[in-house]
Amino acid sequence: MSDDLESTTPPIDPAAAGGPSAEPLTSTAQAIHWPAPHENLAGMQPAEYPFGSGIPVAPPRPKLIPHLGHFCVFAALVLFTLIGSAIGTLVVLHIARPHIPIPKLIGAITQNIAIAISMQAVWYGILWALTALVFGLWWKATAGVGFAQGIRWNGALMQRWFLLLAGTGVATGLLITLAGNFVPMPKAPPILEDLTRSRAGAWSLMVFGVTLAPLTEELAFRGLLLPGFVNVFRWLEQRGSMTESAVRVLGIPVSIVLTSIPFAMMHSQQVSHAWGPVLLIGCVSIILCIVRLRTNSLACSVLVHAFYNLTLFTGLLIQTDGFRHLEKLKG
Repeated sequence: MSDDLESTTPPIDPAAAGGPSAEPLTSTAQAIHWPAPHENLAGMQPAEYPFGSGIPVAPPRPKLIPHLGHFCVFAALVLFTLIGSAIGTLVVLHIARPHIPIPKLIGAITQNIAIAISMQAVWYGILWALTALVFGLWWKATAGVGFAQGIRWNGALMQRWFLLLAGTGVATGLLITLAGNFVPMPKAPPILEDLTRSRAGAWSLMVFGVTLAPLTEELAFRGLLLPGFVNVFRWLEQRGSMTESAVRVLGIPVSIVLTSIPFAMMHSQQVSHAWGPVLLIGCVSIILCIVRLRTNSLACSVLVHAFYNLTLFTGLLIQTDGFRHLEKLKG
């Protein structure tokens, strides 16, 4: 009986039974070779996947630029360039007036508004150049972006919305001036004392206040500090600690407040540290932060800031008849 079964059973095809075959595999099924215990795992070639990509790999997370570390480096540059500009100004004044002692020259810098504005203009210019150089090289090497792209300059958008942005700055200036009537204001703040020293000094302060001042302040606060705070929350979102909606609802408002507090405190000395004008300056910062985030353009917030300052100075121009009667500001 067993002989009959053996004679009638057809031979088993090894390929059909799943065993090794002499023919190469042509289907999408791949043979997996497990190494013997003595084989070197590091020397094995990875298996080739039929569709080329193999196991899908998550794309790299985008670089969060700028972050708070960048702002700290910028703060160091601010201190370095300030010291350098002050020393350079003293050297120039000492060469021009060698008979005047150094302490009196330092007093001249603080008392003469024209000299002070000139030194600050040189300081801001050097700061901008050094910041563009350092961060331009840094961001190009680490993230493949240039300086203008890193700070989100987007000047084309500013040109497109120029009238709207300028109007926003003017409207902000008028609203803040109106609101100043409802909060306690100092009688003789240092900013007005600087204006009343000389007509030339008043004009210098005005030109500086609508050009280099908003340009540099926006670079510091809306170009680096604000996105630095926002990117802290973006970093938490990347790691799954926050949702995107939480970043919008919580992270961005907190970032705006944290940016506006030091901005207002930086100007507090100009208004005798009075809480009323400091609060109004903080409100201006909130508006500038919103403009910067909504447009994704630092140039837009610079323009709004410049026209805000221009509106305030225009009011002083009208009040003093073109800075010819500065004594009116003392009353």
